[in-house]
This record gives sequence, C-alpha cells and structure tokens, in this order.
Amino acid sequence: MSTEIHEKKSRFRGMAKRVAAVAAVFASASVFTLPASAALPDFADGKFNFVMTGVGSDTTYFAMQDMDDLFNESPGCNLIVPPALPQFTCGPDTATTVLTENYDHEVAAEMFPQGSSAGLRVLCQENDGLAGTGVYAYARSSSAPASAPSECKNDPNDKLRYVGWAKDAVTIPRWTGGPSNGVGNLTLDQLKQIFLGTPPAGSPPGTIGTCNHNWNEFGGGNAAIRVNGIQTSSGTYSTWQGFLGGDPNTCVAATGGQVLFENNCTPINTLPAVDRQRSIWALSFGKYTTGEANCTTAAAPTALISVNSVAPTATTIQNGTYQFNRTLFNAYRRSGPAWIQGYVGEAGWICKPNALHSRPVGDPNPGQDNANVDRNWGVAIDQVITSNGFVKVNPSGNKCVTFDVN
Repeated sequence: MSTEIHEKKSRFRGMAKRVAAVAAVFASASVFTLPASAALPDFADGKFNFVMTGVGSDTTYFAMQDMDDLFNESPGCNLIVPPALPQFTCGPDTATTVLTENYDHEVAAEMFPQGSSAGLRVLCQENDGLAGTGVYAYARSSSAPASAPSECKNDPNDKLRYVGWAKDAVTIPRWTGGPSNGVGNLTLDQLKQIFLGTPPAGSPPGTIGTCNHNWNEFGGGNAAIRVNGIQTSSGTYSTWQGFLGGDPNTCVAATGGQVLFENNCTPINTLPAVDRQRSIWALSFGKYTTGEANCTTAAAPTALISVNSVAPTATTIQNGTYQFNRTLFNAYRRSGPAWIQGYVGEAGWICKPNALHSRPVGDPNPGQDNANVDRNWGVAIDQVITSNGFVKVNPSGNKCVTFDVN
C-alpha cells in the first residue's frame, strides 16, 4: 500500500462508504432498453443499471474518485419516490428535467489501485471462467495503449477501447540544497546515461556505458548520482521505460537507490541529507504539482528538471513540446453495456463537449441553459482534471481521444 493512500484517509473513508452503499445495490441491475425520449442518449433508459467500478492505475485513482463524486451527484430524471414502485426508476420528464447529465442516476466507484497493467488484466479476466474473478466496468491506465494482455484475447469479441480523458507527464525531480544545484536541464541522452547506464551518444563503437555518474558531469556539485526506480506493475514505469527505451530500474542497485511505489517521494525524503540530495527519480506531473506525491517538504525541497530545455508545464504538456507527456486513459470492453460508455466512453459524460452539458441560465461558458442546475457541469468536469494537476486533452470541443486495441 502506498503512503499516498494513507495520507488520503478522509477521501479513502468516503470511498469505502460509497463502495459499501454500492454493494447493497449490485444485485438490483435492470434490463437495458432504449429510452422513449429521442432527446436522450442510448445509454439512458430511465432505470438504474449496474454499478460501474474502475480498476487499475494509482496515478488516476483519486482523480477518478473526484470524477465519480461529481457524476454521482449530477442531476438527471425525476425519480419515483418510495413507497411508490418500481424503485429507482424515472418518472415523467418536465420542462426543466436535466437530460444532459446523469439521467438514470447511475453510480460509479473506484476499486483500490493495483497498477495499470493489473487493472487491464482484472477487466479481462472476467472471461476466464476461473473462481475468484469479478465483473468490472473499466480499467484506469496511465500507460499508452499497447497490445492487449493475454487475458483479453480469450474472447474474439472482447476488444478494448482506450479513452484518453486527460494529459499528464513523467517529470524528473531532484532534491535541492546539495550537489544537484545548478542542474536545471538534462537532455534525453543524458537521462539515458543516468537511468540506463548507456554510453553518451556519438561514442565510438564498442564503448561500454556505466551506471556510476556524478552530478558534476552535468553541471552540479561533486557527488555520485543516486538513481531510484519504480515498481514494474505501474503505468508510470511502463511509460518511463518507453520514453527511455530501456528498463529505468537498470541503475538502481548499482547506485544504491530504491525501487519505489510510483508517485510517492516519502522514502527519499526520509533518507539522510547526503543521500537525499544526490537522488534523482521520475514521477507524475499531476501528483507532483498537487503535492500528493509528498515530494517537497520544508526539510526536503525539490525542483523539476527541464528536458531538452523545455520545462514541464500545463502548456508544454498540452501542446506536446515537453517530451515526456502522456495521456491518461479509461479502457472499456467494446462489447460491454452501453451505460459504461455513457460514463467513460468517447461520447459519454466525461468526454462530450461542454456545449452538450447543462449550465445555469446566464452562464457565459458553453452549455445548454437549464434553470434547474446550479453549476456548469462541463466546466465542473474540467475543474476535476485541473485540480488533480492534469491537463485537458483538447482545449475545446470533445474532451477525449480514443484508441482501439486487439
């Protein structure tokens, strides 16, 4: 369990309560039918459907919890009030019924993070017919779409769609106050030397690289660089591996570093100052900027290193000039129920343009006027993304990008 999870206890307790409530209604799923109203999308049938559960990434765990909270409380149909039956079904629409948000009042919740690759396997193991598997709606992933895991290949109809709903980046912190001072920028080639132990570009054929580098080789003080790695089940590990072109944990043992749970700087912060200040690592931009990774404390300040003279910022990540930017995904089975796509799908609640969400009358931002809403719901989705340190995929229009695999 990551330290990050411990330090989010209040949010985790809230999630536990929500999952407990979800469990009580899991067995009461209704049959999916098309809506009577042509104004409604095909996933809104006026009935409560399966509770949607996401599995996988630690990087997007809290952000998707925030998105779930927003979705679960967003307005929709006028519910039939008990003791009238059937329970949790929609009554007649009125002129101010909100058709653009969570019309059926579905419920979404996130399962405890186990890593992006683990989430994809959990999503697809449902088809294995083995004891101990479960049914989940989508997988959270912070790594790029790739060939589907073997668990997704046992059903030829069970193809995956990756829906990118936010952008992030892999950033490189250094611990200030020591030998890394003066190192504000590294090139990709220099990062490969440090993390992979490769020889410098242009070296004569047969040159053997080394993991043992000194900060003074790159403009810093005289101290050996201590390289830290990332646990291999994480999306951040696989993304960093792709950027570097090799195993980013290669030089950890040789330099006295540690393989750490992604996005948690605490084990480095607690080192003696002489070791902390010669350390280098890689982690999520969003987790760093929000402070959730606990990288900068009064006793252990840090700074982010630019790459090829480009600093990681919201602007450089969105426009792609920062080299290590990445997209954050929710992956779902294309053969799955429509109400899942209605939440995380490419035309669903998270992704559709702000112009297709509701807004209060007089709100200057894009949206559909409705006197029965208290906020602009498209803008509220954007705020979940930015408050978690991430960046919108597209500056306007549809919020998402999609990729199909297998």
